[in-house]
Amino acid sequence: MKKWIAIVLLAVMLLSLAACGQKKEEPAAVGGWTLNDSGELSAEAKAAFDKAMEGLMGVNYTPVALLGTQLVSGTNYSILAEATVVYPDAQPYYAVVTVYEDLQGKAEIRNIAALDLGKIAESGEVVSADVENGQLLGGWTVDRDGSVEVEDAVLHLASQVVSGTNHCVLCKGWTLKFVYENLEGKTEVTQSAALDIAGLSQPVEG
Repeated sequence: MKKWIAIVLLAVMLLSLAACGQKKEEPAAVGGWTLNDSGELSAEAKAAFDKAMEGLMGVNYTPVALLGTQLVSGTNYSILAEATVVYPDAQPYYAVVTVYEDLQGKAEIRNIAALDLGKIAESGEVVSADVENGQLLGGWTVDRDGSVEVEDAVLHLASQVVSGTNHCVLCKGWTLKFVYENLEGKTEVTQSAALDIAGLSQPVEG
């Protein structure tokens, strides 16, 4: 009986040591931000976003993906949102919205960076859009129904009809990848640009 108990205890000890030796995969951190590679919008982030948007006039924002969180005295949320200016025939576009929620549950908008997909596709650099009457520059239109095979793809964001179709896809690590699909259905990545959520959380001065 004692021998049996000793064997069981040894097995338990070996399993414990094995568990201790396993490294838990940590979410990527950038500039104090913890990235949320799934993009899934948590209930807490959605609630903070909704509270921060109360009373905002002129533009309607719909959260699409939670990009990351930052623990401060409270929590900062970086959220990709679909935005539409309240204007006749305005076309939707995308913006990175930074929301701060304090320890008492009060939430406010810290920054909104509209994304100019046309300029990003040309330069490979993420620049804020100068949105005029809600028109998305560069001929891109919001389109989350498109499907192209891209490594680490999380969400199809937009498309542009050319001789074939250009696609904008949001990928893990938060990179925008631009993919050209020709008329025969062959695809190639033509441009990529990193979304620096730490930088996009800062209001532009001047």
